[in-house]
Amino acid sequence: MGWLYTAGISRRDLIAVNTANFEGTKEDGTIIKSTCLAHCYRGGVFSGVLWSVWERVFIKDEQPVEQPQRWIMCDLLRYDGGEWGYKDMEESMQPYFYSCPLGYLQLVPLDRFGGNAQWRSLVKQYHARSTEKRLAKKAAKSGRCLM
Repeated sequence: MGWLYTAGISRRDLIAVNTANFEGTKEDGTIIKSTCLAHCYRGGVFSGVLWSVWERVFIKDEQPVEQPQRWIMCDLLRYDGGEWGYKDMEESMQPYFYSCPLGYLQLVPLDRFGGNAQWRSLVKQYHARSTEKRLAKKAAKSGRCLM
């Protein structure tokens, strides 16, 4: 999938659009509600990653008719040629980005909603390395050695 750009949109507005809840109705009258449960932006001024967790429910006659679905989205955002754009991916596509908050993995348990176990392992490794680096930097500042 390619990049999508919207003329005149700010990063803040693009994030609001990409995390807005939406609803639709199937021909049989089933209402499909998609809700953004959590989101965060990780990155810099001109590019970054928008992480989000989504839930979709299916309701007919005010009763659930299917199991809810949940998934993790990874929207790459970048500023190019005076416009903000995004490239959307989801966990099943194994994006090569691993800064997804660990709590998001808990919001979408593999055993209940499925997902990509290999990608999740890499996310956990990324966070473990980040923690090690922070601790080493803190120890260096205080003049202590970790070994």
